[in-house]
Amino acid sequence: MLPRLPVLTGLITLLVAFGMQEAMPRTAGAEDAAVRSTEHQQFAEDFWNYLSDRLPEWQTVEAIPASAPTPEAGSEGVISLNSIASRDPSKLNFGSIVVVQHQRDGNPFATSVLYRSRPGVNPKRDDWYELYYLADGTLVKSSGDHASFNRVGFFTKLIDGRLWVLSLDSPDVAKLVHGEGPEKHITLPGAGPDRKTLKSDSRETAIGYLFTKPGFVTRFEDGRAWVFAQGSDAANALPEKGFPEKHVTRIGAGPLRTTIKAPDAGTIDSFLGVPKQ
Repeated sequence: MLPRLPVLTGLITLLVAFGMQEAMPRTAGAEDAAVRSTEHQQFAEDFWNYLSDRLPEWQTVEAIPASAPTPEAGSEGVISLNSIASRDPSKLNFGSIVVVQHQRDGNPFATSVLYRSRPGVNPKRDDWYELYYLADGTLVKSSGDHASFNRVGFFTKLIDGRLWVLSLDSPDVAKLVHGEGPEKHITLPGAGPDRKTLKSDSRETAIGYLFTKPGFVTRFEDGRAWVFAQGSDAANALPEKGFPEKHVTRIGAGPLRTTIKAPDAGTIDSFLGVPKQ
């Protein structure tokens, strides 16, 4: 069993280094060679061992506390809080750890971990650091990875210059982590970022990936993509009111010639990167 203090101290040290690395430029071509440092990988393995030793003793709850972010893979599964988090779930002080054990057919297939280490580590997410493991402890992705083509909810890997994309909950992620794409797949020449050839298990997955951009909320309906500015009134009203009656439609304007709908033309222009007049 790993001692608690050295492990957590090591993670804090790692996260401070991660915060410094975030300010450094990243080279897209180096993604496959240096997604994470050797030290980062080793620590992630140590942290998994730390969790495995203690997780059975932690408190389970019905939902992720509102003061924590939603993991990339979602919040469905068995949710556990460490002792610090369980003291006051409404606040979640530094040192809090939230774990979601994702399940498929009643069996765990992956684990999301949220760790709030210390002020200044990851200000963009209120200092929450996230790791996503397969059920056997293999690290798939984390907040500290240097993955140039990474997007929320997806796992990407460059193989022979082609960009493979899978949803985090795909059963084929385990193979792709080790460099093997699914046998049944599609190939979309030049459709990916930087005009890279995109490979995925389905066209739907590829479209979902291409429509996932920071600052926007995307929903799909009958093969069309609805796009909303994150935090806008229209986006906030989605859960209760659904799609707005008044909207703008641009046929075939999106990635892979997908039709885009939005509350207004400005939202579509912003999503597509059209310069303002």
